[in-house]
Amino acid sequence: MARRRLSQHQKKRIDDAQQALTSANDSHQQGLVISHHGGKIIVEQEDSSLATCAVKSNLGAIVCGDQVIFEKTAENEFRVLAVKARDNLLQRLDGFGHVKSVAANITQLLICLAVKPEPNLFLLDQYLLSAEQQRIEPVIVLNKIELLDSTEDPYDLDSVYAHIGYKVIKISVKERLDLDQLKSVLDHNTTVLSGVSGVGKSSITSELLPDTYIKIAEISSANEEGRHTTRTSRLYHLPNNGQLIDTPGVRGFNPLLDPTQPVSAGFREIDQHSADCRFANCKHINEPKCAVIDAVKNKQIADSRYQHYLRMVSPD
Repeated sequence: MARRRLSQHQKKRIDDAQQALTSANDSHQQGLVISHHGGKIIVEQEDSSLATCAVKSNLGAIVCGDQVIFEKTAENEFRVLAVKARDNLLQRLDGFGHVKSVAANITQLLICLAVKPEPNLFLLDQYLLSAEQQRIEPVIVLNKIELLDSTEDPYDLDSVYAHIGYKVIKISVKERLDLDQLKSVLDHNTTVLSGVSGVGKSSITSELLPDTYIKIAEISSANEEGRHTTRTSRLYHLPNNGQLIDTPGVRGFNPLLDPTQPVSAGFREIDQHSADCRFANCKHINEPKCAVIDAVKNKQIADSRYQHYLRMVSPD
């Protein structure tokens, strides 16, 4: 069922009420949302103890990574009163076109791919666009490299993505290859682990959290896609001031586009070349003297990335 839309007046009233709440009130506490459990929110308090909280109505979606203000209502009973201002909110559209909030206040998006199932590079570019618009640093991880026939780059991750400045890490959890490099990028970051089912998200999480039991998905022999095993988003603490948010597996990730930003701004190389276009509002489709189109022809921009850009600009 779709959520009831709030009027602008209601939104302002809720925002004003939340901003009025501060930790100066002796009965109010601040905490970090680390999980949802049923209809309740699990909040980590400043002393690292956990509080299971009900949620005050009309607060909207509360997600892992949120900083909240809550109060004790009875013995071992708590209630979230407000969500503090966010640095960012990662959201996606599900298969029904409904908005789903994923995580808040994150600094890094770990995009997990695998040799099998073969990477969907259009989906990868959707992840990257979402990260760019939210000013979240993406890291591309290719798992199961033990299945590669050679050390070549069959998916152009190095020649295309590393070339334009994205960090690309190739690992094998099964063979324990380059895991130290993976772990090091999580230091001092709040990271969301993302990717479709079957790429080894649970195995990677289990490796990063060796003391935490993470159920490993079986791979469907019919289509080589993993069954969903992570049902609830959860935030975990890592060494070196790192935090990892593990989210339920998704088979598609349709980013919510910011209408104030052109799609081209989320494609680093297209955005760079667009400064030389004849028209300031060039959409890089069929306009004359378009520097982006020229760059594609001259192989300065990968044709695959440009075609994905066109699909996002004109999805119909």
